[in-house]
Amino acid sequence: MPRTLRRALAALLLALLVTPFAHAQAPAVAPGSWASQLDELTRWVEAHRGPAACTERCFALTRLRITGSLEPGPLQFELEGAVLADGPVNVPLFGPPGRVRLENVTQDGAPAAVSFDDAAYFARTAARRFVLRGSLTLVDELALTIPGPVNALDADITGARVVEGAHLAGLSNVTLHLDRGLAAAPAAGPTVFQRSHALRVGREIGFTDRLVLQSGNDLGVVRLPLRNGERVLDVTGSVGWRQEGGALLLPTAGRAADITITGTLAAVGSFEPDPRSEYEWWLLESDAEHRLTVTGDARQIDADESPIPRTQPGARLYLVERGHHIAVAVQTLHSLDALAAVVHAHRRTTVLTRRGDVVSDDAITYENNGIDYLTLDPQGRPIYVATDGAAERIMHADRDAREVLVSLRNGRHEVRTQSLGHAPIGLFGGSVELPTPTYRLTASRVTATIGLPSFVAPVAVLGGDRPWFALALDDLVAVLVALGLAWALERDAARRALLGAVVAGAWFVSGALYAAALAGASLWVLRAVLFRGGRPWLRAAALGAAATVALLIGVGTLGLTRRESRGPTMADVPSSTMTRSPSGGEDLDDGVASDQRNGVSNNRSNPLQRVGRGLINGYQAVTESAAMVQGVTPVAITLPAYDRAVAVSRELVTRERPFRPRVYYVTSWTTGALALAWAALVVLLARAHRETLARWGAALRERLRGDEPVTPAGAP
Repeated sequence: MPRTLRRALAALLLALLVTPFAHAQAPAVAPGSWASQLDELTRWVEAHRGPAACTERCFALTRLRITGSLEPGPLQFELEGAVLADGPVNVPLFGPPGRVRLENVTQDGAPAAVSFDDAAYFARTAARRFVLRGSLTLVDELALTIPGPVNALDADITGARVVEGAHLAGLSNVTLHLDRGLAAAPAAGPTVFQRSHALRVGREIGFTDRLVLQSGNDLGVVRLPLRNGERVLDVTGSVGWRQEGGALLLPTAGRAADITITGTLAAVGSFEPDPRSEYEWWLLESDAEHRLTVTGDARQIDADESPIPRTQPGARLYLVERGHHIAVAVQTLHSLDALAAVVHAHRRTTVLTRRGDVVSDDAITYENNGIDYLTLDPQGRPIYVATDGAAERIMHADRDAREVLVSLRNGRHEVRTQSLGHAPIGLFGGSVELPTPTYRLTASRVTATIGLPSFVAPVAVLGGDRPWFALALDDLVAVLVALGLAWALERDAARRALLGAVVAGAWFVSGALYAAALAGASLWVLRAVLFRGGRPWLRAAALGAAATVALLIGVGTLGLTRRESRGPTMADVPSSTMTRSPSGGEDLDDGVASDQRNGVSNNRSNPLQRVGRGLINGYQAVTESAAMVQGVTPVAITLPAYDRAVAVSRELVTRERPFRPRVYYVTSWTTGALALAWAALVVLLARAHRETLARWGAALRERLRGDEPVTPAGAP
């Protein structure tokens, strides 16, 4: 390499290194010196240095036109722009590449270099200003993506319409949709502005507005004044809406729009149509706690014609024309306390055992519509709680509280509870109160079935809608018949009272004895005909009468025998009140009940009864044994056996009007003492008539032997 060339390269390198410092300090140099020569060389290098490479936004697209006919096609496009870099750049055109086909693309009349990437087609050019023209065809889908950014778009397409609008500005990565159904859109004309309202008054006032807009030109941004203090919560049909300056701004695209606006109002008042609307629809609705009063000059129309669907059966629709108004006032109604839950039926079975233990089983059918828990006092120690057959844990509000918290479910369900109590039994009789559980619900009907042991006989049960008494009307009739018979047969007052007491007592002791007493009285009345002489036809009539009386006595005996078993037994209890064991079988006293239904007095104890009485003796011990565990789900016990049962009921039971049935009873000691007293009266009656009975017996024996009665000497 020549020495001169080496010196020039070294000087150039030095100039490049010292150029920044030279510009920063700019010292004065002498002409013709080495420094002045280096400065001139540096200036020459800067003047011939190449342009810097462009890295971002190296082009500008000013306008895009799309023209032509969709059918049969293709469409024509024209894109104007400029390159901002010193060198070729890629100008994006359309996409996606698989949905668009480009043909005959030219740049300023010459074929252009067109290719594509994953996003879109692009043309590579270095021209400072350029115009790209060509043909495009949409494949399978009427959609076109413009990556841009492009300043303006003008579309004039025959056979279809750009849904987003024919004249758009500021497009960047925008997808245009073509719709053949909108090709027949009307030409430019007056804007159609249809507005419908719906006011729904409840705990708050909600509104729904529907706007149907149509115009021959692009709608642009629709401004909707909010003159009534509306608070807009949601808008459908408009993207980018906003509320500012007491108005709602609704951007639209194209020449038609269907917009729905929802929100709330602070208060109602007087409303007038929008000046741009010929008329408006007003749909007014309210819940059951509010009443709407409508005034003004609006016309009421059938609610089925409302453009906005109604939600309440009492909705009203009004048509408000331009220049008219509608005024709405709201009146809040005051509701009364209502039954959120009610007990439809309460069936209680209470068994009083020989030891004085009270075992109760309650089945409560309720319907709930808003109460979570029910505080129930079972009137005893609770041992079991279940809902719809599923056992639940026994819960209390306080540790020492007797009330049970029963979880109530919505709808109709059944709660079953069991409890233990104690009620001592008097030696000769007394009364015992067996109250039903209390709760803060109204019970439509409460039925209490009270089971008693065999040695306890109920006399009366009070506390229900109709009191129950052991003595009925037929008992009074039987006593009156007995007293009348004694009055007819006896002449002495003492004997009349004695005979009446004996015959009346026979009614309560045994129906057969009462029937025998009536038969004896009948024979006594016919004694003159049967034991004295007379005409044959008279004797035949007397015998027929005696046979008829005997027949009546037999029928009466059967009826009285049935009446004996009609006492207060389990046969009198309705089948709906019969308690079943948890396994679904009959209760332990089914054998006793079946015998008493057949009129048989059952005083013996079958094996089931013995098992039941064995359970009775252990009830009190169970409450104190280790079988009681806290916090576990309980199991139900089987009710003990009982020999007698009475059922009483009461309608509309509340906490203020509780149902507290009281049973008045006597024991076997009292009934035994009465039986002994009746037997003593029978003995006294026999002693008072011993002479008459002796003569009657002797005459009967002689008549049966066929002997004629002996006539005393001197008789005629």
